[in-house]
This record gives sequence, structure tokens and C-alpha cells, in this order.
Amino acid sequence: MNFGLFLAHRMRSQSNDKSSASSRIIKIAITAIALGIVMMLISLSTSLGLQQEIRNKIIAFSGQILITPFENNNSKTSTKSIRSSELNIENWYNSDQIDHIHKTINKAALVKSKTDFEGLIVKGVGNDYEWSGLELYLIKGVFPDTKSKLNNEVLLSETLARKLNIQLEDKITAYFQSKVSTGAPNTRYFKVVGFYETGFPDFDTSYMFADVRHLQRINKWNSDEFGAVEVFLKNDTNVDLLNSKIYNQLPPHIDSVSAENIYPSIFEWISLFDFNVTIILTLMILVGTLNMATALLVLILERSKMIGLLKAMGAGNKFIQQVFMWNAFYIIIKGLFIGNLIGLFLIMGQKYFKWLHLDPSTYYVADVPVLLSFSNFVFLNFGVLFVCTLLLYIPSLVVTKIDPSKVMRVQ
Repeated sequence: MNFGLFLAHRMRSQSNDKSSASSRIIKIAITAIALGIVMMLISLSTSLGLQQEIRNKIIAFSGQILITPFENNNSKTSTKSIRSSELNIENWYNSDQIDHIHKTINKAALVKSKTDFEGLIVKGVGNDYEWSGLELYLIKGVFPDTKSKLNNEVLLSETLARKLNIQLEDKITAYFQSKVSTGAPNTRYFKVVGFYETGFPDFDTSYMFADVRHLQRINKWNSDEFGAVEVFLKNDTNVDLLNSKIYNQLPPHIDSVSAENIYPSIFEWISLFDFNVTIILTLMILVGTLNMATALLVLILERSKMIGLLKAMGAGNKFIQQVFMWNAFYIIIKGLFIGNLIGLFLIMGQKYFKWLHLDPSTYYVADVPVLLSFSNFVFLNFGVLFVCTLLLYIPSLVVTKIDPSKVMRVQ
């Protein structure tokens, strides 16, 4: 066995004496490390969880890239059409970066139930629409059938359903503005077959899903004309790079925009989470390191006579430093082990039991989402271990200042 490790082990066994000052200091240091790693795990997992959940909701409604005609208005509705023949969609499907593509039309409407009415946007989707992206948010009923013959089935948010005071299978009337400003509105009768709820107010208070063919007829568009094309990408795809590539292939009157540019304020807000997490990680590492430095100094001062004896026997400063660093390493490992157990228990509890809730109008989610990959977990632990051990080398230099002739002098 390495003699330095053996000596460090014997020092720890003697430090277990509850009457010694080092025993109490070591317990405080272990507690500080444990609490620090708990706070870091919780802050990292909740930050990543919130960012992923909000991104997923935005992507589910608009895709990572949205292709639309250039327009001089900020409306969410489709006022100009693009033809499938104008795009290179067939080649896009062969790309190893694109997962699937939706062709949609958005049109404003006034929807009336038996007792109430509400203005909203009808999102027309066709047989190419992948409902799987909304499965997590479907809370009642089924998705509209957009793959067979034209029908009157629609999907409505529960928020809008409460405002309209309607239930599943209820009939509603939708009034669409006519192209002729003085003409009578276009009227359609729909049946609500499903309710969704994302917790995202921009979507839950605005969108109703219907068959795109209704909107094509109202707009007097052909079957190959659409208001927008939503592009969904595979994981690990560089969105900005692919968006630039697609934009360069489009005709001059058609634009390509990433989801981050469509909702800049939301993405800027969630990017602040990274800054907050960095501050928390830095503070927790500093607190843990300061406590460890205090514990190490107490250990060194309490063992000053032993250090003097080792020096008198020919031991070098570097060897003695290693002995105390081994003890510090053990304390950090023990604190990390306890902290990881507590932190993972709290994270898993939140994931499966939803202990903590949030206000959806502020955070866009009803429960605190958590996400912690194995790589993030390992990187965080090794990062804390490395930084703490590296910084503790400075207080361990006190060993070099201890003079054997002074500390071993008989009082």
C-alpha cells in the first residue's frame, strides 16, 4: 500500500474522535460539499428541463424552421400562398437532417358556441401532419382525421373550451372574413373531437386545428397552395446552418426563419437560465472550497507536531502535502456521495411525483420539469472534484512553513 495513503487513513481514523476540533470541522465541510452538490444538481436539472420543455412546445407548433412568403405585416395568419412546386421539398425529404415537413395555413376566425364567442386562429393541417408531436398535450378525446375525406372535426385547447363553455362532441360555428370586404363572412360548422393543453398561453388562447382543405376553399387556393411550411429537424442538427442552406435555395419572394427568430423574447429569456446556473455553480463551488480549505487548515495545524516529526525523519514537504490532500480528497468524495444521493432522490421525486408546481402564465409549464443526462451528471461531479482539489493545493502550502525545531520543542 502507498505509505501516504496509509498515513492519511490512520489520520482519519484518529480524527473520528468526537472531542477533537478537526472532527467537527470535517463534518461541517462534508455537509457543505453535500449541500452544494444538491443545489447544483437541482439548479442544473431544472434549468435544462425548463429550456427543453419550452423549446419542445414551440417546436411542436411551428417546427425548428418556418418557411413563409415575405409579407409586410406581423400577423400570424396566412395572407399569401406558396406552391409546393416552388420549393425543393422532395429533395428535403431525402436529407439526413430533416425529420418531417408540415404544410399549413393559418386563418383568423370568430368561433361561436351556444352561449359564447371567441376570436382565434384556425390552423389548417393536412395528411402530412404528424400528430405525434402533440400527443403529450392531448388531454381529452382524439386528434382530427385529416388523412381521409374532408370532415368537420377540430382540435381545441381546453383554455378556449372553457371560454366557449363547450364539451367534447359539441358543435361550434366559425366565421371567416370574406375576401370581399363588404361580403358576408364564410361560415363553417365544426365538431370538437379533442382538447389539448400546453400551458403555453400564446398557443392555448389562440389556436384551433382543422382540416387544411377548409381553409384552401375559403381562400380559393388550389390543393398545392399553402400559407407556410414547417420543417422539423432530427436531433443534433445545426438549425442556423441548415436554415441558411434552405434560404439560399428558395425563390426571392419566400422567406425561411428559425424558431428562435420567430419567438426571440422567449428564447432570450430561457437563455438567461444558463447564466443563472453558472452563478449558482460558481457560488456553491466557492462555498464548498472555502469550507474544505478551513477543514484542511485545521487538520494541518492540529497535526503540526506530526508534521515536524515527519520532517525531522526526512519526509519532504511534497510528501506531507500529499498526505493531507488525500484526506481532503476523501472528504470531498464523501460529501459528493451524500449530496448525489439526496440530489438524485429529489430530482427523481419531482420527475415522477410532480411535487413542485409553477404558474403556467409566467413559466409556460404547470410543473417544474427536470432533465439531467448521465454526461452532465458525471461532468458536474468531476468538475467539482477537480476544482476543489486544485484550489486546496494553496492552503496545503502551510505545511512548508512549519519548522520542526519549533513545533517539536518541549513546552
